[in-house]
This record gives sequence, structure tokens and C-alpha cells, in this order.
Amino acid sequence: MSTGKTFFLRSALFVGLVSVVTTIIYFTPEPDRTFLSCERPCHELDWPMICRIKLTLEVYQTLSWSCGECPSNQTDCFNANCVTADGVPQGLLTANRQLPGPSIQVCENDILVVDVWNRVPGAGVGVHWRGMTQKETPFMDGVPMVTQCPIPAHTTFQYKFRASKAGTHLWHAHAGAESADGLFGALVVRQPSSRDPQRGHYDVDDVDHVIVIAEWARGFTLQRLADAHHKPSTGASAEGKNLVDTLLINGRGKLHPSDAESEMDVDPDSEEGEEKSSASESPMATFNVRPGLRHRFRMANAGGVAGCPVRVSIDNHLLRVIALDGNPIQAAQVKSFVLSPGERADFVVTADQPIGDYWMRASADKAEGKDLHPNCRSLKQKAIVHYKSSDYKPKLNFAFPEKLSYPAPHNHPSDSESSKEGDATAKVLLNSVDDICIEAHDSLCVTEVHSLHKLDPDLAVPKVDRTIYLPFDFQLVGTDNVSYPPFLVPGTKDVRVPRVANLTFMYPPSPLVTQASDVPYDLRCSQDLLPKRCPTTVAGERREEGSAIEKGDTDVCECVHQIDIGLGDTVELMLVDEGGASDWGHVFHLHGYSFHVVALGSFESDVTSSNRIEVLKDMERKGKLSRNLVDPVVKDTVFIPSGGYAVLRFKADNPGYWLLHDQHISHSAWGLNVILHVGSDNQLPPTPPDFPKCGSWVGPEFFLI
Repeated sequence: MSTGKTFFLRSALFVGLVSVVTTIIYFTPEPDRTFLSCERPCHELDWPMICRIKLTLEVYQTLSWSCGECPSNQTDCFNANCVTADGVPQGLLTANRQLPGPSIQVCENDILVVDVWNRVPGAGVGVHWRGMTQKETPFMDGVPMVTQCPIPAHTTFQYKFRASKAGTHLWHAHAGAESADGLFGALVVRQPSSRDPQRGHYDVDDVDHVIVIAEWARGFTLQRLADAHHKPSTGASAEGKNLVDTLLINGRGKLHPSDAESEMDVDPDSEEGEEKSSASESPMATFNVRPGLRHRFRMANAGGVAGCPVRVSIDNHLLRVIALDGNPIQAAQVKSFVLSPGERADFVVTADQPIGDYWMRASADKAEGKDLHPNCRSLKQKAIVHYKSSDYKPKLNFAFPEKLSYPAPHNHPSDSESSKEGDATAKVLLNSVDDICIEAHDSLCVTEVHSLHKLDPDLAVPKVDRTIYLPFDFQLVGTDNVSYPPFLVPGTKDVRVPRVANLTFMYPPSPLVTQASDVPYDLRCSQDLLPKRCPTTVAGERREEGSAIEKGDTDVCECVHQIDIGLGDTVELMLVDEGGASDWGHVFHLHGYSFHVVALGSFESDVTSSNRIEVLKDMERKGKLSRNLVDPVVKDTVFIPSGGYAVLRFKADNPGYWLLHDQHISHSAWGLNVILHVGSDNQLPPTPPDFPKCGSWVGPEFFLI
């Protein structure tokens, strides 16, 4: 081929490539350059932003001077730094003088740089970023004495990590009871519309449609727990106070809604509804929607001192649930759904009703055939879903592109046979699997919910690399010579000490992630290795209620319970409730991972508590333990029914020391935890230079003269 022809062909190829690239760039929508905040619509062509946030943690007060004439002047209730709660003045902990704390909303893979200034006198805290796996930064998980030292009072600690996990999440204090006293908030990580698998289900993703539900109590949590021991049968103190008083929706609510049951049933648009709402001591949360559009709501249950599950519904509307714990699911159309503490749900509401106001209701869940737990009886709250005019637009719609073609409002659906049939087929999404869930005709158990994605082939096998049995219970011990608080068993001389595999977790004197070598070897333990100081009877059967307890008898081994797992192993956790506490279930959360709930259920009524783990093993041997190895729901927080079990699978690809713990404040603080140590210490990402250190100190021997 001649030189001229070669040059011509090369030139034509070059011009063609340039034309293709130019055409692609021309027709690709350009990201909006006016967004200077990380709270922005996400676009696949955007570079990740560095998002700087400051959280100031301090003791504060509801209805402070910032609230002006609130609640008599409702406008003042929305002043900056005004925390109304349920309209009763009291002390609390806040972040940036907000309740909940600031809602952090960023795009996937943004870098979060959060300066936490601890101004709470005499209290060390950490901040956990629930839902963030911290794969690059295990020392930023925010668990004091596991991943970092507590942040001392009057100092600042800077968290820096990548928001790598899209979805609706939470941030909250992770030391003692501070989260129940007000230190929590939403953490939302959005994806570009082109990458959001649920984008076709909604038209609007509004910045103001992020909801945090929380329990609310008079006074600080530790005091309420200490007071509760006077009347264990009712869960009330000697003064007749409940352990918790009400629920709050985005930090707002009316006073004692449970005392006015009829008011909860009044149409907010009616004259009676307006009169009663205006008479409320504190304003309720309001969520604006535009008629005819499908609105995505993001909800989290921050929990509280009682740890009650909460049922959520909106009058005259069905809810299309599209994600749980930040993980997409095959959409489920339901009348209501239940969230346990720490759980999150994304749901879509179609504004297809007549223009007006509708109640959003939240209340402690009462399963059919069961009495409501005494500590949960007062938990009821409501908010308003308000239909705006047809020209209403949210101040920031995260559903990209921003210039959305808004349809005209839908006409009010008539009571046709089809609409009635649609309402009848809608169910209640329950987060448990027990007799009530299975037998109720209108329930959708969590095991009937399917992930949008198939199970990883490495996990979709009959046998995984590592199967770990974790029975948990509460051992009765005497209070003599034992340093456990008496309010764990209210009103008795005995205490129930929580155990996982017969071991009670104690926090180490130095963080495991950053100072593993400083933790004394004789403090660590596992199911196969007990410290010499532990009693030989610790592995015996759990002592039942009413059994004799000798003076000084403990049968308790306190240690840093750690399970070593090889990096890259496929793991199956089998959690079994062996009782000893109450007939209510437990909620467990795993740091550093999301897991597949491949099985969840209850045992037959004739199975004794001390025999449940053996029954589960026997079911496994005989092939009677049914698992979903196709598309099980993916979560990081799971509700285990009373006397039941959960089978969870994940791939151990994230090295670190990861806490698995019960959500209940007193259970977790006093030992219902275990550490999953994935990989070896030299496989962890390096700790940043000059990272804070802490630990026990004993001075040199000397004589005072």
C-alpha cells in the first residue's frame, strides 16, 4: 500500500474517532455546576466531592430561649436552634442543637470529613456510621475501645471515610446511652439516576422526605433505666413513669398522643382535626407532596431506651417498599411496615388521593394475639402528609434530571372493584418470622421479601467455608461479689447477665483495631479458649428463673470475646435465642458488613430453651433447615424472634475487628456482643500517623517519704 493511501486511512480513522467522541460529549447532559454543596443531584460524570461537616455534641434543652414564644406562637417553634420534641422542657444531648442531628446527604463515593467536637462534660463518645462498611478505613467505624479511643470531652476527632455504600443509613453515638438521649441523625448516600435500580418507581426524591423516628423519654436514659427497677411487672418507676413516654418523628410530636386515642382517628382536614391539632403543645412534622407524583420517602428507626419495633402507615395510601437497610429489594406493596431499632426502609407514596392532609402514623407494633410490651404502650405519634397545589415543586429533587416533566394530578380513584381488590391484596411487612407472622393472612414475613440481586455464587452453595454457632442467653447470678447493675433485673436481688456462647463481652482497655498489641492476652477469649480466671462451670446449662443461687456464685466469664475468621472465607452465622430475658425478640447489628438473611424462624413450642442450639444442629444434619440461596434479603440489622434463630451469610472480604451486638442499650452495654476478627492484623489498612491512643496505666513503684 502506498504512503499516500496509508496516510489517508489513518487520517480518516482519526477524524472518525474524534467525531464519535465529540458526538458523545455533546449529547451527554452536562452536570449542573451551580451546586456548591454536597447535598446535590448525583451525576455519573461528576467527580466525588469532599464533604466537610462539623458536629458539635453538647448538653442542651428543649424549648430553650431560641424557641421564643413556642408553642403558643407556632412560628417560633421553627426558629434556628429550637428543639421542641414533644413540647415538654427537659435536658437532652444534641448535635448542632438539632433533634435529630443534621441530616447528612451526599453522593456515592463522596469523601466525608466530619469534625466531631465533644462538648458533653465528662463523657467520652464515638460516632458510628451505620451502613458504611469502612472497607478502606476500619479505624473510622466509631466504636470506642474497638476501632478507636473514645473522644474525650472538650476535644475534636476527625472522621474521614468514603461514602461507598448507597442507600438510607444512620449515624449515631456509640458509647453508653448517648444515642437514646438525642445523638443521632440520617445519613443518605444517593446514586446517579442511571445507576439507581429503583429509579423507575418514583418521580421525586425530596431532601425533606428523609424521616428519623425515635423513642422519647423524660430525663436521661441511664437514670430511666435505674428508676425502672421499682416496678418490673409494668416497666414503670415508683412514680408511675413509663420507661419511655412517646415517639418523635423528625424530632417533633404532640404531647401524650396515646392519651387521646380518638384524636389519632380524626381527619386532619376536618374542623375537629384542625382544632385538636392547633391545641397540641408542640407542632408535628409535615411532609409536602404534589398531587399525581410518586414520592420516595427514606425512613430510619433510631430506637431508644425501650427498643420497641414501630409500625408505620399513611391513611388511605399504600406504600411501595423498595429498599431495606439501604439494599434494594423486589418492590413490595403494603399497607404498613414494621421497623426495629436501627433498621431503615425506603418506600414510595403515590399522591393519588383528593387534595388535603393525611395522617402518617407511627406506633409500637402490636402483633395479633400478643399484648403490647408495657414499656411500649405509650409509643404512638403522627405526622401530616400535606398535598400541595399542582404547581408545587420541591426545593431540591434528587431524582435526576432536575427538569422533570410533572404530570397533571391524578383524579381521585373511585371505589371500584379493582381498587378494593388492590387494597385487599396489600399486606403488612413484618421484619420477623414467628407464629404470628406465619399464621396471619395479611402479613409479609421478611423471608418472603426478595433481594433485587441474586446471591453471590460463592455463597449460594450448600456448605460454606466457616459455620459459626452463636447461642445467646441471660444467666441468672447473685449480686454478691458481682459488679453488675441491679436494674438489669428490675426489682429483684438477682441479675441476668447476657452471654453469647456462654461468654459475656467486656470492652478491652485499648482499641483492638489500632492497639491490638496493647490488649493483654489473658483478657481475650473464644469458645475454644477460656481465660484461666474464668469459672469452669461457665459452659454449663443456663440457670433458670427461680433456681437456687449460692452466695458468690457467678458462672460468668467476662472477656474480650473474639472469633477469628480468615480473610476471603465464606461465613454462615447461626444466631439462636436460648432465652432467659423476656418473651420479646432481639435485634442484632453487624458492623463492617451487610449479610444475606438465608433463614429465619422459630422453634416448635415443645423445644426447651437450653436445647435450641442442638435442635438447630439436628435440623441441619437432617436437611430440614430450609434456606433461600437464590435471592435472600440483604440487611445489616436483623430481628430474631423470641426463642427463634437467624441464619446469615456473608463473604469475609473486609479485614478488621467488627462488632456484632444486640441493639438494646442495656444488653449491649453489659455484654451481649462478640467481635468478628477478619484477617490478620497485618492485613488491615495502616493506621494514620499520630492516631489517638489510650489504655490502662499503672505508675512505677515508689515510696512516699
